Amino acid sequence: MTGAEKRKAVTDRLAALGIFSGPHGNTAEEYVKTDKNSEESSGIEIKNLFLKEHNSDNYFLISMRGGKNADIKSLRKYLGTKPLSFASEEQLKEKLDVTYDEISPLAVINDRTNSVSLIIDDSLRDGTLMGFYPNESSSMIFLTYDELEKYAESCGHMLINMQV
Repeated sequence: MTGAEKRKAVTDRLAALGIFSGPHGNTAEEYVKTDKNSEESSGIEIKNLFLKEHNSDNYFLISMRGGKNADIKSLRKYLGTKPLSFASEEQLKEKLDVTYDEISPLAVINDRTNSVSLIIDDSLRDGTLMGFYPNESSSMIFLTYDELEKYAESCGHMLINMQV
C-alpha cells in the first residue's frame, strides 16, 4: 500500500466518524497539513515509542509530549508486564504497517490482531491539538485527545491513560 493509500484509509475513517471539528477545515484533505512547520499547525509535538513485552506477542504504542522521557520501568510496573524493550522495525512493520518515521496512534487502523495497546500520557488530555502522522510521514493530522480516543475506539482500541 502506498503512503497516499495509507493516509486515505486514516482520513476516510476520520471523515466517517465526523472528526473534522478542528481549525483546519471540514474535509479530510483540508484537515491534513502537508507543511508540518506551518504556524497554522499549532499542535504540540508528540513522541511515539513502540515497545514489545519480552517473550510475548504484546506490543505497546506510547504517545507523550515531545520533550518528555518515558520511565519504562514504571510503565512496566503499572502495566504488570514482563520486561519491555523497543520493538524492531520489522515488528513495527508487521503489526502496524508503518516504519519508525511514520509511527503514530493512527496506525492502529492496521492492527489486525489487536496485539497493540495504546498508552497516552495523561498530560495530553488537556484539549491541546496533537500532530500525528497519518501512516506516512509527509503530512500530519491534528487531533484533540477526545478525537483520538473516538478514532482509536473505532479501530477496536482503547486508550490507556497514565503518567508516562
